[in-house]
Amino acid sequence: MNKSLILEKYITKAVKKALKEQEEQQQRAEKAMYFIYRFPGLKKTFEDLMSPAFGRYVADVSLVAPKPTTFNVELINGQDFIIYYIGKGVFTVKVSGRRYHPVNIGELERASQAIADLLELNYAPTESKEELASQRDASIKQDLENPELAPATGELAPVPEETPEEEPEETPAV
Repeated sequence: MNKSLILEKYITKAVKKALKEQEEQQQRAEKAMYFIYRFPGLKKTFEDLMSPAFGRYVADVSLVAPKPTTFNVELINGQDFIIYYIGKGVFTVKVSGRRYHPVNIGELERASQAIADLLELNYAPTESKEELASQRDASIKQDLENPELAPATGELAPVPEETPEEEPEETPAV
């Protein structure tokens, strides 16, 4: 075969694969952004908290509770935070257990920094539950084979008796 023909086939496959991945990513983004565009003011809150390019960092937005309207925002690294709608276009943000009211500039900045701190956390990719279970079982089996780590059977292990060392007797001086 001709080198140019092979190269052409390789390029077309690579381009098709890249387009397919980009299309899947776009569909995931549209699904995640459904609530953001459905609720007015939520998009502005995201832009204030993160940036106009917040879509790059948000993996999913889900509605958690109807009253007060509560949104769970999952970030791309698996971390999440909560946004509450408290009425009249005002939102409250809860990041790492701490509430922020973005209407105040200082709290908006602190909330933005807390979200940035969450984004900095990067956990290892999650492994499948089956792999974790098999690793746990292997660890338990290994521990059972080790006599020092074996579980107690209800019987007390014999304690080796220690023989006291004999001390030389001192004779009293007369």
